[in-house]
Amino acid sequence: MSKFPVWFKRAYKQWSRSQPGEEDFLAFCDLLGYSPAIVLNWLQGDSIPRGAEILSIAGLFGAKVYSLLDQPEPDSELLKIYNSFSHLTGEHRGKLAHALWEAQTEMSQKGVTVRSEEAKSILSQAFKKWGFETPTKN
Repeated sequence: MSKFPVWFKRAYKQWSRSQPGEEDFLAFCDLLGYSPAIVLNWLQGDSIPRGAEILSIAGLFGAKVYSLLDQPEPDSELLKIYNSFSHLTGEHRGKLAHALWEAQTEMSQKGVTVRSEEAKSILSQAFKKWGFETPTKN
């Protein structure tokens, strides 16, 4: 049995206690960028996060989630990018996780390093696909 649900419940409780006022489950789901039904399934162990969902959790609670789920960690540079957008919540946070996960997958398949010019193009295309327009140069 996966250790993930126990770890995730503990992480949620710690997050909840650290919030001012009465933050609730819906605020937690919004912060992760996923619906309450999905997050509840993770907490109860009815399903486990996959792909971009894991990145969203790692952005809040650290990369340990990858080892708990027996998944390879993404490039540390992509985690830094994701964390630099930590102010996003809800749908935008989920979209960012999906864009970065898709870019990571494509870069891995092509053997492209994150700091290469081709990686910049892949990231730009993924961001655009998920609704994040990059500014044009004048």
